[in-house]
Amino acid sequence: MTTGHGEGRFQPRPRRAARRRAENDAENLRGELVRILRRTEIVSASERKDFSEGSPVHDVASMVIIRLAALLERPEFAISGRRLTSEETVAIRTTRNIAAHTGYVGMNDDLFWTAVTTRVPAIIHRLLDDDPH
Repeated sequence: MTTGHGEGRFQPRPRRAARRRAENDAENLRGELVRILRRTEIVSASERKDFSEGSPVHDVASMVIIRLAALLERPEFAISGRRLTSEETVAIRTTRNIAAHTGYVGMNDDLFWTAVTTRVPAIIHRLLDDDPH
């Protein structure tokens, strides 16, 4: 807030050192991977018969894929992202595009269920196990 006397003027804070920023990025990345993994556990704890378009657990599964795909697009994920095969990366992005853009009509629920309950957790565990933090 400006008082008119130069008090309370905006003062930019100093930039973080590159090393600290990298540590913070790694911490944020790890935290997001853990949150995504928790969402896969919610889906896995449900019954496959209850997993269909419009169900809350289907929406949680969509968020798993959307959030994981978003991480692939972030520059600080680049090193971890290289631990994924090109097939995994394409599958995640394609599934995200179906979930986010074309809707559930184009989604094969059996493949989607397998991706979120088996493949994505395996990928996340691999990334977390490889993380030096």
